[in-house]
This record gives sequence, structure tokens and C-alpha cells, in this order.
Amino acid sequence: MDQDCLIDTPSYSNLIELLEHQVSSNGDKTCFTLLANGSDVAETISYAQLSTRARAMAVELRALSEPGDRAMLLMPNGIDYIVGFFGCIYAGLIAVTAYAPQQRRRDWGRLTSILKDADASLALCSAEHNDQVKAWLAESDQACHQFVVGEEAINSAAQWVMPNINAETVAYLQYSSGSTGSPKGVMLGHGNLIQNTALIVQELSLTECGNIVSWLPMYHDMGFVGFVLAPMCAGASVWLLLPPVVLQAPFLWLKAISDHKAVLSGGPNFIYEHCVARVSEEQKQTLDLSHWRFAVNGAEPIHTATLEKFNQTFAECGLSKHALKPCYGMAETCLFVTSTAIDQSYRNVQLNKAALQKGRLVRVKEGDLNEQDLFENLVDVPSSGRLNDQMAVSIVDPETKQVLADDRVGEIWIRGASVAQGYWNKPEVNAEVFNNDVLFYSQTTKDVVDKNGGYLRTGDLGFILDGWLYVSGRAKEVVIVNGRNLYPQDIEASVQVVDKDLAPHGGAVFQTTDNKVVLVQEVTRQGMRNKNYEDIILSIRQAVAEEYDISLSAVVLIKPVSLAKTTSGKIQRLKNRDLYEQGALTQVAQWQMDGEADTAIEEKESNEPELMSGNEASISHWICYWIAQRLQVALDDVNPEQKLAGTGLDSVDSMTLTHELSQRLNLDLSAELIWQYPTTKALATYLASTQSGSKSHQVDLEVNEEECLLEGEI
Repeated sequence: MDQDCLIDTPSYSNLIELLEHQVSSNGDKTCFTLLANGSDVAETISYAQLSTRARAMAVELRALSEPGDRAMLLMPNGIDYIVGFFGCIYAGLIAVTAYAPQQRRRDWGRLTSILKDADASLALCSAEHNDQVKAWLAESDQACHQFVVGEEAINSAAQWVMPNINAETVAYLQYSSGSTGSPKGVMLGHGNLIQNTALIVQELSLTECGNIVSWLPMYHDMGFVGFVLAPMCAGASVWLLLPPVVLQAPFLWLKAISDHKAVLSGGPNFIYEHCVARVSEEQKQTLDLSHWRFAVNGAEPIHTATLEKFNQTFAECGLSKHALKPCYGMAETCLFVTSTAIDQSYRNVQLNKAALQKGRLVRVKEGDLNEQDLFENLVDVPSSGRLNDQMAVSIVDPETKQVLADDRVGEIWIRGASVAQGYWNKPEVNAEVFNNDVLFYSQTTKDVVDKNGGYLRTGDLGFILDGWLYVSGRAKEVVIVNGRNLYPQDIEASVQVVDKDLAPHGGAVFQTTDNKVVLVQEVTRQGMRNKNYEDIILSIRQAVAEEYDISLSAVVLIKPVSLAKTTSGKIQRLKNRDLYEQGALTQVAQWQMDGEADTAIEEKESNEPELMSGNEASISHWICYWIAQRLQVALDDVNPEQKLAGTGLDSVDSMTLTHELSQRLNLDLSAELIWQYPTTKALATYLASTQSGSKSHQVDLEVNEEECLLEGEI
């Protein structure tokens, strides 16, 4: 490591001191550069400019608020988002990271729930979203001042006065995804964030000489703590891309890493799959990934197969196998808990699946099993990194609170200075989740011999081997898709109003052991007489896709009063999952997606139909073919008059389809186009009527980032 790049990490007590230290050390250095279209520089800001703008904004914000008031950040990714955040910090306010309300009003519900839960008195937005924010605030019926970031008077920076803050002061609220009725805002104190960002710098060996590329949404802890605050702690420079740009064209992400010789970048497991599928051989020839030392993989379940495929695909671009770094963390710990060291490759272990489901570790060697046994009885679990000296991680029996031996699976509990102060205004939940005791038992006397307090219950299942953490499942029922946390009760409630033949409080949504999202739903007694189950299932799939932007992998309709529940009537989602996987449900009808699509560009069938500009029939046929290839279904099974959301495409698929159409038809197409023209027929009619090469439908790079990805743990 270059000795000139080693950083001196002083003991900061708050984020203002952190930024002001960088101003004194690296004032003129560019800290953030926005690549709006994925390649061209749209805007830059230095550490000194960030401090000046934050001071100026703080003076104006203080005129509208009191210290400790909450201020929502309602902007897309960009430099103004960072300025808005630090404007709040310099004013002594509590920032609430969120995103801009979109034109579709169905997206407003969660923002309104956050606004009311945080009791925010300020809404910070960009000039282009001013009218949308005003309309949303009017509908939310919440008294809230609006402030446009970028219109602050820079001359007022000299009037700034340091607020009365310390390490215990809450810096911002990080809201989890899920229920619009009961959002949870994680209270992250200045001290928590200073501790966690310093840990990230330490464990990822970040220096002020190391360039960083990020496309992750800033309202998410991985995007903000990991790729805004941690680089600032190191004094590094960050190149920012917009999430929709990367989802539409993942090559642009890798190109930015290559062009700027980035040492750090990353995202959820799905983005690595997306790159393998969507980056062509020709594009790969232009990439140099030899400087990429930390390709972090988190925010959703990690798959060893994904790591191997990504490494094999991009090794010819100079990517080192050591660069692939599975990691683990969550908003409740600011972000980071574990990761793989810079000089080490990721680890994985093969275990007996049946034993693992019972909480025991039984290692399996591939040579010990035949091919069928390997498929049925072996599970490959990748490690999420090694333990470190600042985060105490224990594997605990959640019922007895006993620390388990290394050969046992239990709930992952964490203690350390990075652990948050709790959830905003949720004392009952805090009592259950935070500040728990763990008990150490003597194997000889079977008595408690020691007790440690202050542990966070993560709700994740895992085990520790040789000082490395492995995440094997989830004790909690939250569903994670593309890094987004979704509460099953929300999806269940939406489904049960689709048709009168679906029983209220009779559904269960869960994620299978291979991460497929499944709905099991009772029909009513009247519904048992209905034989038109195919239409009901299609309506369910469309409703879920349209409201949550996810695709169900299976829908199972079951007999009345047959859903597994407790004696008090609580839905046993994990029990229903077990019954589904065992084939033991009392089903009356079932739909299942036909396998996983192989979407690698070079592996597409050679009989792809011609896509003729201006020809509605040709465009419609090509789109149907694309969907059939994506979902691995017969072309005849794709109905051009069916809603695209009901076919099984999720939001990432939709963006990919839009991008391919834009490239092949030489049109700039909005990322929201598929929502504006919801069927293949309607979309084809619009595209055929648009003059080829006219660039007539301008790209909307501010598509709702929230519904694209990333609301989970790393």
C-alpha cells in the first residue's frame, strides 16, 4: 500500500467534525462527481464547497425549524442529496432519507407514512420535483415547510453557528421498507455513524487515494453510509451513477469502474447476475477491472454460484477472484458488520440440507454423494465475511438466549458501538429487538456462568466457522427481493381484495429456501364452486406485480380453513413454507413459473424474430419473444393483450426490456414507458407510431428508485 495514501483517523464526535477535518486536509479535492448518463460528468463538488453549501443551507433551515426537528430528503440520487443531508446536520436537524414522490399517486402511501411517523416539519426537494412534492404534501394533510435544495444563499454561510450536538445526538432516521401503516425509522446517532464508517475504512482498507464508484440509492443505508459517508471518512473521491441507468445498462457501471480505476464498488447479488446476463463479449473487451479490489455483495441473500459466474465471466477483464467480497450488515448497525479481508477470497461450505434445516451443521463432500443426492441433500452456503474486533457477533438460541456452539445454527445477535439507538417512537419494539442479554452456559454444570448485555437481535439465522460468519436463513418473515424488504402481510392484504372468492386473512407469503416468492391463499367455500381459478391467479399476479413490482414464483390456492395458523389465529408463514416445499398443502389450483430464465446475450436462440421499426406486428412479436425467453416459457403462452406486469416481469426486467427496445429502435425511451403502456399490444402500438430515430420520448432518469431495489440488509 502506498504510504502517502495512509490516512490519519482522528476521534470525531460528530459528522460536522468529520467533514470539517476533510475541508482542512483536502478542501479543494473533488469528493463527488455525478455521471448523469453513466459516462459524462454532469456535476462535481469539493469538500470545501460541500461544507460551504451545508452551512448556507443550515442558516436558512434554522429559520424554519428547531434543533431536533425532522427533515425529509425527497430527491433522486445526486450531489444535491448529499448537500441536503449535510444542510440538515449543520442545522442540528434529524435528516430522514427518502426519495422523490413520483407522478403515480400509488407510490405516495409509504412516503406519507414515513412523513407522519417521523412527524417531519421540513421537506427538502430539488427544483424539478418542487411541484410533485407540493402536490404530495397537500394530499398528505401534514403541515410541512418545503425547501428547494440548490436555492440556498451561499453568502449566508458566514452566519452559521455550530449546533449543540454530540456523539449521542441522532443524525438521521433510516426507514425500513414494508408496511405503509407501521414504518420503522432506525435512529442513527453521530457516534454510531462515526464508529461504523471508521470500521468500513479499516476493514476495506480504504485510503484517500482510492477512487470509488456507486450507483446505489442514497435513501438506503448501503448507498449512503457505505458509499457517501465512509468515503468521506477516508477522504476519497466518489463517482455517482443513477440507479435506473445501471439497471437498464449494467455495462455502464462496469465501464465507470474501469474508466476511473475504482477500488470499491458493489451492490446486491442480483446486480452481479444482471451483469453476467447483459454485458456482451464486445463490451467486455473494453473493460479493465484490475483495480477493483472490493466488489462488495450484500443487501440480499448471496449465492456462491453468482460469485463464481461473475468471476468466470469477467476474469478476462482483469478481475481478481480476491475482489469478490460478500458482506453482512443492516441499517440497525448503521450498515457494516462483516466482510472478507482485502487479501482473501470468499469462503463457502457445503452442508447437508436436512441437517441444516434442523439447526445442525453436517459437512458434505461432493464425492460422497451421487448427482441426485447432491441436488436434494446439499446446500452451498457462502460466508459473509470474517469477524472483526469491533462488532461482537454471537449465535444465540432466541428462546433461551443461550450462546450456541460453533456447530449449531441460531439467530445472529450483534453488539457494538455501531448498533443504533433503536426505532423512532417504537418503545415496545425496541424492548424486543435492542439491548438483549445473552447467556453463557457451562456444559458441565448446565448453569449460567456469564451474561452479556446490549445485543441486537437481527432476525437472521446463521453460524460461525473458524471466525467467519455464514448467514443460512431468516427467522423473521420479511421477504427480500432485489435488495428490498417487503412485509408479507402487506402483500397478503393486497391479494385478498382481488376477488371475492379469496378468503380474508387466509393467505401466506413467504420466501422458499431457494429464494422464490410464493403465495399460498385460501379460497372461500363459495370459491370452491368456482372453476375459473386461472383468471383469479392471473389477477393475483398482476395485482402483486403492479403494487409491489415483484414477480411471484408460484401461487397456490388451497381449501378453506386449511392455512397453517396458531391457536390464536396468527398466520404461520414459515410452517406454510415447509408444507409447500413438502408438497403437503391441500391445494385446489396452482400456478408456477417455469424455471429460471437464462438471459445471457450470447446464449439467445438464433431464431430471434426481426424487429422492424414502425411495424406494430413485428414489434409486438419481438416483445412477446423477449418475454418468453426471459421467463423460459413457450412463445404461444405470452398473450400480447395481457398486462406486462402479470407475465412475471419485475421492475428490473421491465427496465431491461425498455433499454433493449431503445437501442434496437434508436429511440430514447422513458424508464416508466411500460407502466404508461401496460400491455404488449399497447406498447407496440405506441412504438410503431413513433418515428424511428426521432428521439421523441425523452429518457426519464428519475424513475422511482424505491421500487427498483434496495431496502434490505447488506
